[in-house]
Amino acid sequence: MDEKKKQVKLLRKELEMHNYQYYVLDNPFISDDEFDSLYQKLIQLELDAPSLVDKYSPTQRVGGEPLAAFTSVDHLSPMLSLGNVFNSEQFINFHKRAKQTINTSSIDFFGEPKLDGLAISLVYEDGSLVRAVTRGNGKRGEDVTHNARTIKSIPLTLTSLAPPTLLEVRGEIYIEKAQFDRLNQRQKAENKKTFVNSRNAAAGALRQLDPKVAASRPLTICCYGIARIENHASPVTQEDSLRLLKSFGFRVSEDTVLLKNENECILYFEELAAKRQSLTYDIDGVVFKVNQISNQQLMGAVAKAPRWAVAFKFPAEEAITLIRAIDIQVGRTGALTPVARLEPIFVGGATVTNATLHNFEELARKDIRVGDSVVVRRAGDVIPEVVKVLFELRPPEAVRYEVPNELPDIAIEQLIKKVIHFVSKKALDIDGLGDKLVAQLVKQKHVVGFSDLFNLKKECLLLLDRLGPKSADKILLAIATSKHTTFRRLIYGMGILGVGEETAARLADSFDSLEKIKSGTIEEFEKIPDIGTVVSRSIFDWFSKDGNIEELDNLLTAGLVIENSYNGQKTIDFVCVVTGSFDSMKRSEIVRNLNEIGIRTANAVSKSVDFLVCGDSPGSKLEKANELGIKIVYQDELMGLLDKKAIGEKSIKAFLEGK
Repeated sequence: MDEKKKQVKLLRKELEMHNYQYYVLDNPFISDDEFDSLYQKLIQLELDAPSLVDKYSPTQRVGGEPLAAFTSVDHLSPMLSLGNVFNSEQFINFHKRAKQTINTSSIDFFGEPKLDGLAISLVYEDGSLVRAVTRGNGKRGEDVTHNARTIKSIPLTLTSLAPPTLLEVRGEIYIEKAQFDRLNQRQKAENKKTFVNSRNAAAGALRQLDPKVAASRPLTICCYGIARIENHASPVTQEDSLRLLKSFGFRVSEDTVLLKNENECILYFEELAAKRQSLTYDIDGVVFKVNQISNQQLMGAVAKAPRWAVAFKFPAEEAITLIRAIDIQVGRTGALTPVARLEPIFVGGATVTNATLHNFEELARKDIRVGDSVVVRRAGDVIPEVVKVLFELRPPEAVRYEVPNELPDIAIEQLIKKVIHFVSKKALDIDGLGDKLVAQLVKQKHVVGFSDLFNLKKECLLLLDRLGPKSADKILLAIATSKHTTFRRLIYGMGILGVGEETAARLADSFDSLEKIKSGTIEEFEKIPDIGTVVSRSIFDWFSKDGNIEELDNLLTAGLVIENSYNGQKTIDFVCVVTGSFDSMKRSEIVRNLNEIGIRTANAVSKSVDFLVCGDSPGSKLEKANELGIKIVYQDELMGLLDKKAIGEKSIKAFLEGK
């Protein structure tokens, strides 16, 4: 057994060395066949002596048993996001602030490609991988160690004779371009759905409960930082950090550079942008970090982002395509928006088939016609829009778009959207009445006003497509239940232009009955926090129309009962602002929960705000709150604030004072 144990140990060490040469350095010493021969030899030895198998063996990278569920894990050090700049002027301002903070006339920056992947934190104890965690909310993430072990460029043990007792490494999981193409070819060959982009494929693999999925995809890692190191010499600069990571066996970028001033930084950005398409991996910008780690510590961070680093993002990707048609899209408030139907084009990491033309004035100004070749981009890599027409490619048959005089279907489409909004979760919350059912009810004229919903009969519902008796009964029960609603839900559900969930809550707080709000003046509406003149006019105009008042009266006649929005509790004299994104619930849900326990919410941070509820990527509102000394409530504290059993003015005061 001792001889076999020695053989296994030497073979594992040799295989890990070859893995390192192949997956980290891209410089294999032996052929694939030779590697496979060594690998099979190790498998046979472990089969002969199962007691010698351990989780750090190269044979264990194929993936073990699936997990039942993910577990959340605290990061040893906060996993910060990066602030963004989008042009040279913004970067120069960032550079200037860095020098002012450090109080120096010059500063070295370290430039690194910003890989378009998924951030990961790797924790090693005494040189062995013990945990891999996703970013999550920056404080806690999901434990994906079972999947990380399958990635061959992640060392299971560090290549160091004297490793640190604790090492926390930050990196990016991604799939290289060529490997991504091969993955999609394999998907096609197996008649499986192909992936839109490599980032989705990588992120999806890493968040699978079954590690065999991750093992089947060509995931790799590029490490870019050390968050914590114990019982080992600490790096002095960012450049030293990457050098040390490489010595431990990690893959690091070879496209990094030390830069002496802002001009060198901008030149490096432009060089990477120019060769972006020729790189073997996808990037969406460049990261600049203050090189000296003592200066990084001096500069510190603002909540979720370091002051010593910034991501200089590339402009949104653009592509050329054809306009097949121009249609009109109807909003629930009746707003008409022209939309271009495009020849499908892949741009900014997604296939785009439609692009907003914003309004008819913009359509005419750009002189966009069906048949035109146009430049399309995804604004902020999200919203597709037409940038310009390539007039030199315009075909002779291209005709200027004319807004039709009669739009017979527009009224029906608008009513459908109004009713869909009225029955939505944040409004009357009528479960079971989906978009398709609502469309049928409106088109068949069973519903021509909101109140008609409360008069629907079972035999009427049974005439709708694919709706059986049990489903009909459930919908009727949901409609009956929805008759008892809050004033806030009703105001939101009526679909007043400019009145979202937060504004509806403020209106309900200020006017505690329909009669009072009906007689409200523009001046009274303007006095409500964060409701400006335009929205005040919109509210006043809505309640001035006889048809809308008649609809409200019909709802009451049909049995609608408006209950107190705050369950008999008056608004607590506290104001907060909610900013950033949250893991546990949507921001709108947080606002609704705060409103329902009587806490008012505002849109802007000012001296009148008592506290800020802060999620990920909070932006300037967090900086403003810190400047004014306003209490910050983070995600993990939020549920304590929303504990309705303990809510009251004294409880809120105690919470804000940390008692």
